[in-house]
Amino acid sequence: MAKRIWVTADTHFGHHNAISLFARPIAAGDVDAMDTFLLDQINSRVARSDRLIHLGDFTGPREWKGDEGDLSRRYASTLRARIACKRVELVRGNHDPALKHIRELFDDVHDILSFRGWTGGDERIVCCHYPLRTWQGIFDGAVHLYGHTHGTFDALGRSCDVGVDCWQYGPVLLDEVIEKVIAHAPPGRSELLPRRQPMCAPAQK
Repeated sequence: MAKRIWVTADTHFGHHNAISLFARPIAAGDVDAMDTFLLDQINSRVARSDRLIHLGDFTGPREWKGDEGDLSRRYASTLRARIACKRVELVRGNHDPALKHIRELFDDVHDILSFRGWTGGDERIVCCHYPLRTWQGIFDGAVHLYGHTHGTFDALGRSCDVGVDCWQYGPVLLDEVIEKVIAHAPPGRSELLPRRQPMCAPAQK
């Protein structure tokens, strides 16, 4: 069987305030229960041989330098070890540390991930933690997947929030997301708004 690709974002493992901030179905303050719940959601969907792309904020805000940084790395490593999927990639979010602190935990780490093709078509897929206003191939049908907003941001064109708070607290199949998103036609170049910023004045001689 062909390997499936799953996408997710914004697990915020270890983030006590995430339970109330994002209305997660966990008793207030029980971060261990939240972590276990989210890990179970991953492992119940994603097979060991599948590919999981995590679009940022693997953990919540943490200190990643000094002695506290060592604790954070051990904590994140323990979480990664509890994910059964062999191949997990990270697209860094605002709560993820610099590459040097986290690259050993994942099979690959990106700031933006752009690739072409999925099992049902040839659309380009552009993954970023943040929702973009424009992206590579936007006029040619490319799809943009993001996190960060926890379902509070209106999607633009062929874009979609793949965070756990939008998909029953777990990953979603890439094919399922793309099938929904490509039902929307890509924007045409004629839809571009007139220039809103003034053009730069020539330098004075």
